[in-house]
Amino acid sequence: MAKKVSLKDIAQHLGVSTALVSYVISGNEEKGRVGKETAMRIKQAALELNYKPNHIAQSLKSGKTNTIGLIVADISNPFFASIARGVEDESSQFGLTTIMGSSDESPEKLKKLVDVFIKRQVDGFIISPPENSEETIEYIMSLGIPLCLIDRHFKHIHSSYVITDNYQSMFAGVKNLIEKGFKHLSLISYNTQLQHMIDRKAGFKDAAKDMVTDVFEIDYANQHQELKSVVYEILDGQKTDVMVFATNTLSVAGLKILTQRGVQIPKDLEVLCFDASEVYDFFYHPISHVKQPTDVLAKESVRILVNQMKDIERKEGLVFNSNLVSY
Repeated sequence: MAKKVSLKDIAQHLGVSTALVSYVISGNEEKGRVGKETAMRIKQAALELNYKPNHIAQSLKSGKTNTIGLIVADISNPFFASIARGVEDESSQFGLTTIMGSSDESPEKLKKLVDVFIKRQVDGFIISPPENSEETIEYIMSLGIPLCLIDRHFKHIHSSYVITDNYQSMFAGVKNLIEKGFKHLSLISYNTQLQHMIDRKAGFKDAAKDMVTDVFEIDYANQHQELKSVVYEILDGQKTDVMVFATNTLSVAGLKILTQRGVQIPKDLEVLCFDASEVYDFFYHPISHVKQPTDVLAKESVRILVNQMKDIERKEGLVFNSNLVSY
């Protein structure tokens, strides 16, 4: 077996000190006042000699593992899958590896995942928090671990976050429907006190305040059974001319139920879905939807987290607009 190349080997190869090589390999050439030309020679020599850094030794020395923890509600949800892909790609640009988990909207499961990730010594967290998880979020912050909330946040907790303007996004979508002449709108949402859902419901109600509206709230744990009952109830009432789904998961499942019931969109009923999905591409008719900027949310959450790794006191709260795709 070939001998593993060390920093000392690179130093001897170039005729420089081991300390100088260490500064460059660890990315601290400015701290070591290493000239650009010398740094380039050291990096080139490391490549030529096939130097492989000892990440375990580096993490023990620096206290960093170059890993971050991403916890979302459900990684199989297309919205969160897109977020996860974006976070993974962006974090790799900073030399970070992302480990992921799903809370399934359970504050207890979130706490368990956080404990596991902390034991693995992640350098920071990006979290889409479930309802009643404030204690866990505050616990992370009390440990001085960098944190950025994504998609949702708690107004009374001074944390960093990146979110969509949920109120305005829903308001604009519903106003567009009213301008098209629709008069009776039904919203299907989750029964939750999470801020993003509160804002979407408020946007719906304010935009349609002069219209006939119904708001149906279902429990996340029993959503499949309850959603079918609600959709059938709306259809049997024969009053609604637009069905609005407040989330990606509700949208996809709702469209499936409507199709099974034989409903033709938009002939029998119009729909507005909150967030995009590749499923819409396979539908027989274009689906109007609110498209959230998942790529921007992911990229900015990583940027904020990396900045916090340098300065834990640095907090940012960013709100982004969505795009309405109307047919």
